Amino acid sequence: MALQSCANRPEPLARRGPAPDTRVSMVVRVLIATVPANRAGQFHDVMRQQLPILRASQGLEYVKLARRVDGDTEEVILYEEWRDTAALYAWAGPELSRPRLLPGATDLVDELRVTHYEALDIDPPIED
Repeated sequence: MALQSCANRPEPLARRGPAPDTRVSMVVRVLIATVPANRAGQFHDVMRQQLPILRASQGLEYVKLARRVDGDTEEVILYEEWRDTAALYAWAGPELSRPRLLPGATDLVDELRVTHYEALDIDPPIED
């Protein structure tokens, strides 16, 4: 039996998502670094110095620094929630895939990646 193309058929209502939200979505930025155990303490110090600078940024709603020890390495995560893309670009600059870290931080890691997500659980603004 040949498969039929469903490109021209409308999607059933049950599968359609909600109508697109026209509000500006919050952006989640996740930095994950793999750090050798012998450099983890130094990396923690540098990242703790980074936190007050990051928290002073306009549009940052939440930040958390955490780690997971895995044998002789650590996975360190910096989780950030930004009010909108404009605030994120103001912090990170035009190339979002590049981390914005204090000098020397990237020298301490074996692997580093930055990923962005659109938040789906946005609460409505609180009215005064």
